[in-house]
Amino acid sequence: MPVESDFESNIGAGFEERFARELRGAATLAPDERLFALAAGAERLGRRRRNRRRAAVAGGAVLAVLAVGSVGAFTGGPGPGLLGPAAEPPMTGDEVVRLVAGLLPPGAVTDARGTTPGDTVGSNDPQLAMGLFNHDDGKGVSLIHYFVERGARTPGQAAVCNPPVVPEDSCDRSVRPDGSVLLIEKASDPKFAGQRTLRGVYATPDGTVISLVEFNGSQANPTRGLPPLDAAQLAAVVTASEWGKVVAAIPANPNAPKSSAPTAPPSPGTASPVPGESMPELAAVLAGLLPAGAKEVGRDAENGAVTVEYEGRTSRLTIHVEPAGPRGISFKKGAEEDTPTPLEVRQSLPDGSLVVMNQFGNGKGSVDPLLHWVARVYYPDGRNILISEGNGEDDHTYRPGQPALSVEQLRAMVTAPDWRR
Repeated sequence: MPVESDFESNIGAGFEERFARELRGAATLAPDERLFALAAGAERLGRRRRNRRRAAVAGGAVLAVLAVGSVGAFTGGPGPGLLGPAAEPPMTGDEVVRLVAGLLPPGAVTDARGTTPGDTVGSNDPQLAMGLFNHDDGKGVSLIHYFVERGARTPGQAAVCNPPVVPEDSCDRSVRPDGSVLLIEKASDPKFAGQRTLRGVYATPDGTVISLVEFNGSQANPTRGLPPLDAAQLAAVVTASEWGKVVAAIPANPNAPKSSAPTAPPSPGTASPVPGESMPELAAVLAGLLPAGAKEVGRDAENGAVTVEYEGRTSRLTIHVEPAGPRGISFKKGAEEDTPTPLEVRQSLPDGSLVVMNQFGNGKGSVDPLLHWVARVYYPDGRNILISEGNGEDDHTYRPGQPALSVEQLRAMVTAPDWRR
């Protein structure tokens, strides 16, 4: 595989800023508060590095050369124990890039950057390894993003279709016998004529998520008709056994999902359960906080979701709880420092907490049409509670229009003392 020899000169000035910008672009494909926090961390890292370069004397440290070896053919689907191998030695970001590039058709890799699995620098999240690079298979350059996470979400939460923006958008989501979910989504952005994007997500019951996003060019500048992988090839890539080496280099997540029997809703007149980190408990608390007149018409306890009917409208509410700790504190800091999106409202409370209400469409900067309504509270100790609302009966049928509950009603629910008992 042809690769440029000087990593620093290929990337050019301001690459860290472009890296953060591209991460934000990938995050818009799957609106997730955590990805925007990670992008903000990368952006802050870029500013620090730029300042250090300006102040450094001649002969300072130089970025290492990225030597990506030749790539091979596609691998097959996952075998037994795909994401549960024995412990592996630490991997560098460059090694992960080489591994990912090796799953693609032969071609040149340039402008590559990858975080080191388990490292908190830039991402503030040791459970996530991510990166991007340009890949040219002879038919034009494509931008490739990848994310490998040992997370706290179930497959049902991690692999979710986005609402279609144009008629050509599609999403194929399948649940496998072992409980894992494979998602292949084709999308485009009307703001960029000719843009085509494929997103592949493979999520397993232990909280591991493999995600790869491919563009037909850069995100805003298409240079070829389609991305390099078709749907079948992308499915083979995200389920390839090679990812297991990256997963093994990432520390285990203490909040990884644990299998548990479904919890029945509390009987009328009984106290709501004290919210722990189990999704059934959180779903029960969420249902108990619905405003007067709202009716629970369905519950997905495993995924912390409640379907609510109010004044003739039906929406799905989903709860996410980040436990107290350094990661949650970094999320709060990012929420305070990041530039607000168009309809975002921030409110600082006397106890030092931060409440954020937001409405957005297919991406945090999009408001036409509105597809997502969220309310979140960040506590000083790092614990934060997020309630998100989709206008539909389940997480595959979100549509424009007025949802069942307003963001103000979501705010009242998310700031309720029940979450802090």
